[in-house]
Amino acid sequence: MMVLEQEREKSWASLPQVSPRWRRNLGALLGFGVLIFFLALRLDPLRGWQAYLINFLFWGGMAQGAVVFAAIYHVVGGKWGPSVRRCGEGMVAFLPVSFALFLPLYFTLDSFLSPARDLNPARGAWFDPRFIFVRGGLGLGLMTVLSLFLVYYSVRLEVGWAQERKLRPRRWLYEWITDGWQGEEVESQRCQRGMDVLAAGVLLAYSVTYTFMAFDLIMSLDPFWYSSLFGGYYFISTFYLGLAGLAVACVLVQGRLAPSAVTPSQLSDLGRLLLGFDLTYVAMIWSQYVVIWYGNLPEETQFIILRVWTMPWAIFSWSVLALSVFIPFVIFLSQQAKRVPKMVFAVGVLIASGLWLERYVLIVPSLWHSDSIPLGWVEIGVTAGFFGAFGLSYLFFLGRFPIVPFAPSGAQSAVLEIKGGGERAVKV
Repeated sequence: MMVLEQEREKSWASLPQVSPRWRRNLGALLGFGVLIFFLALRLDPLRGWQAYLINFLFWGGMAQGAVVFAAIYHVVGGKWGPSVRRCGEGMVAFLPVSFALFLPLYFTLDSFLSPARDLNPARGAWFDPRFIFVRGGLGLGLMTVLSLFLVYYSVRLEVGWAQERKLRPRRWLYEWITDGWQGEEVESQRCQRGMDVLAAGVLLAYSVTYTFMAFDLIMSLDPFWYSSLFGGYYFISTFYLGLAGLAVACVLVQGRLAPSAVTPSQLSDLGRLLLGFDLTYVAMIWSQYVVIWYGNLPEETQFIILRVWTMPWAIFSWSVLALSVFIPFVIFLSQQAKRVPKMVFAVGVLIASGLWLERYVLIVPSLWHSDSIPLGWVEIGVTAGFFGAFGLSYLFFLGRFPIVPFAPSGAQSAVLEIKGGGERAVKV
């Protein structure tokens, strides 16, 4: 028991110390992005809203994908990387921000969808902007609430234990999390039951919500294209994006904020997951072609031909495959590469960059009909703003909750002591 108490105290004592410079820089990026967005709305509204939609889907998807990883980790009873799970849970802090960022899309959905409705009136009822906004808001709201309460039950036991021993100053957030605290033994069972239900709920809601999001915010932009597989493709690619963001976050936490939090073996396991979903992602891409071929569905080819074989969009599509599939696959065939933080970080950035381009090439050709390529200061500025908001949200979580979760006192589990880069299991 004494070892467990010491490990718990150590987990709170080693909260990441975030430099104020990081917050200032991220705040500056956020302000810069807001300025660029409003400038774009004045000079070229379509381009500004395109960049906004791309980044809304990208950053919100990354955060949700990382939380879905945490839910899967709990459902399958994972033991290999509690600190990796906690890094994923930390991205829940961006989900309320992402939900708020969904609301302004109401003002542009009609302009996005009206050309498609004019060319194909049969789609008008389902893709009515108000209907899309209502069901999208309900779905994202449900996902946000389920995800927040999943993480609430994940951290409640630790916060309650720390508050009992006065290890942390009393803050409104800690007081809200521990409201109605009934002692560690009772709370341990309560939190376990809550996470069991909520983790399953997150997974079910995720598959439905992100399927509808793919149909409503991407497929609806093209007047004639339809693919029943696209929803499944989209939520798989979003989960892959979440894993890539999680890999980058784990390396940054290990290298800059909490050096002993994520071990090389945990990075290696995360690298294996990335390699597995690299193959899953490319299989989902291939499935689009296979169904069109054996089903003889020429009406579905126009969307793909425009993006894969028509210049300049073909450059972006093949870049997506190179960045998100081929290069990561070759690198992670090496066992050693998956244990090297710089390699894991580089692969995570490559995958995320490729999936940003994927969102770009899914959305922009349906809306942009000029000969020029809309990729420049507007897209860079809006992306920087979203990155600033995402980073500030993540740092908010990291500064308030332990990166290495601890087990209940009655659990017969192993607590990891990390000394000199190695791992030693201590029975509790």
